[in-house]
Amino acid sequence: MVELPQEAEERAKRLHEDSVVVDTLAHALYAVSVFSSNMLKRLDEFSQGVPTDIVCKELARMETDEIVDGSLKDYRELWETSGVDVASVSLGQYVDVPTDVALWTRRFDSLDWLVKATSMKRIEEAKRGKKRTVILNFQFNPIGDNLGKLDYYYHLGVRVMQLTMNLKNFIGDGCLERTDSGLSRFGVQVVRRMNELGIIVDLTHSGRKTSLDAIEFSKKPVILSHATCSKVYETRRSSPDEVLRAVAQNNGYCGIMVPPFFLTSRENRPSLSHFFDHLEHAIGVMGIDKVGIGTDWGAHPDAFVARLNRWVLLQGFEQDEEILYDEVTEGFEDWSKWPNFTRGLVSRGYSDGEIQGILGGNFLRVFKEVVG
Repeated sequence: MVELPQEAEERAKRLHEDSVVVDTLAHALYAVSVFSSNMLKRLDEFSQGVPTDIVCKELARMETDEIVDGSLKDYRELWETSGVDVASVSLGQYVDVPTDVALWTRRFDSLDWLVKATSMKRIEEAKRGKKRTVILNFQFNPIGDNLGKLDYYYHLGVRVMQLTMNLKNFIGDGCLERTDSGLSRFGVQVVRRMNELGIIVDLTHSGRKTSLDAIEFSKKPVILSHATCSKVYETRRSSPDEVLRAVAQNNGYCGIMVPPFFLTSRENRPSLSHFFDHLEHAIGVMGIDKVGIGTDWGAHPDAFVARLNRWVLLQGFEQDEEILYDEVTEGFEDWSKWPNFTRGLVSRGYSDGEIQGILGGNFLRVFKEVVG
């Protein structure tokens, strides 16, 4: 909890309510409490022999059922507590893409307070109507080597796509790949077609050369939806100043994230103070109007943690990197703690306009230019 004097606390509350608050990569739109007793019971029933993708699909289906029928009341309450107006969520990360699209479509069709964000106009209308919006994105490459699939996913409502997810694909090389050869010829076509359609190019998880190539070939601003800074704490996943500077020169955006193991070493007890170290470094490199927040973290039930800890090893991380899903960043234990970012910005002396930009305005500038 970020403690503020009463006057500063009232200012932070007002700014959080008045701003269009955007989480540019909302990894977990829940607290552990949102896992209902039925979901936890079903999770316990699965033996270790059941593949994780089947477990995830079953839990996602149950979650959507309970959200739609109103029995999972904590879900909406968590959104209200967070104050987040716009959340960018990844399709196909744990559940196959068709199932994930179908489940999100059911939510959009059934909940009168949840809107698919396919344009800036829809986001603005939702804010005025006190509704929440979701931007659909991809972290994993869903198109393979088929350029035409970009059009298909655009028509389904996807408005952000990462070029790579840690490893090599048909588009380019990821940040955990052994080599970094940059964009392929196909990758250049992908970037150009994304520009034409109005899909934001996301360089998160891409290699340095791949990122710089994408910036060179993109005629529209690009983003790092959820990143940390190598100069503050270096990992294979963090972004070097060279890339941050190039994104800024492209008039793009970088959202700083909160997974504890990317902020600092375990010995330092990761907290929001370390998050702000990365945020303020990015501001120093990129400018106050190019930086925001993409949390990419949240709490998970104990019964699910071991599966996710094994799953992450398949994404290019090594055992000794200790990407552990049972760890949290102090001050952001779950998504309900989102207002602590605003409190922290107030405590650090930023102006109202600067805070509103960091909370969402800086990203929405890019969204409006690219998506429309």
